[in-house]
Amino acid sequence: MDLSRIEHTFQDGLLGRSQDILRQLRGNARESAETMFAVYRNAYWSRLAEALGNDFPALKALMGDQAFDRMARAYIARHPSQHPSIRWAGRNLPAFLAAEAPYRDEPWFTDMARFDWGLAFAFDAAAAPAAGLANLAGVPPEFWGSIRLRFHPTLDAFPVSTPVDEARPRLLENAAIALDRQARCARAIMVWRVEHDVRFRAIDPLEHAALEAMQAGATFGAMCELVARQAGLDAAPARAAQILQGWLEWGAVAIVEHDELGSAA
Repeated sequence: MDLSRIEHTFQDGLLGRSQDILRQLRGNARESAETMFAVYRNAYWSRLAEALGNDFPALKALMGDQAFDRMARAYIARHPSQHPSIRWAGRNLPAFLAAEAPYRDEPWFTDMARFDWGLAFAFDAAAAPAAGLANLAGVPPEFWGSIRLRFHPTLDAFPVSTPVDEARPRLLENAAIALDRQARCARAIMVWRVEHDVRFRAIDPLEHAALEAMQAGATFGAMCELVARQAGLDAAPARAAQILQGWLEWGAVAIVEHDELGSAA
């Protein structure tokens, strides 16, 4: 049996899909191959569940230890770790919770998992300098429509339907607090890092739409048109400028570019 096939057979044994690996193993005078492999298999599941608990602390507090452990094992069975680093074992967990019964019926779970993951991503992502309002100083007003932004590599933004941004700090302080599980909202959360400080901020759907557009390469002019369609022509200039100012003041932008004058970082 070649190495690749042995690896797949070993994984099937760990995940309980097959016992064929036992034919490749030998026991010793004290324990059988079945017993020794069972110890390894249990350690594999326990270590992955523990890692998920570390990466999703607020979700674990929200669900409770036993419920989280059951969920984690169901997730591992559906999404075995595919990356050499255990850090990425939970990357599919928010999507799993959104799709799988009974978890899909509780939006708090999906939102909290997404929030936990966004914070962990911001903590681990590559460092980069942040642009600021000074980077706009040399841009003549007639060229503002061509401004494009490259956002900070630590930035993540995602919509939520529950107020997890308000609940998370409270849960981590005291997992036994009573939450209004019927509470709903319509907003998004931005997460990013400034040097070693991970930050987050709730933003409204309009700002999130503007952020997604500029992340996809839209110019500031196109972003203003988007804002005008949703907020009205009269309110659009001030609102678009406010949004841009906020991103720059918070350190969420890495590079400011514009067609005529090159770029400033």
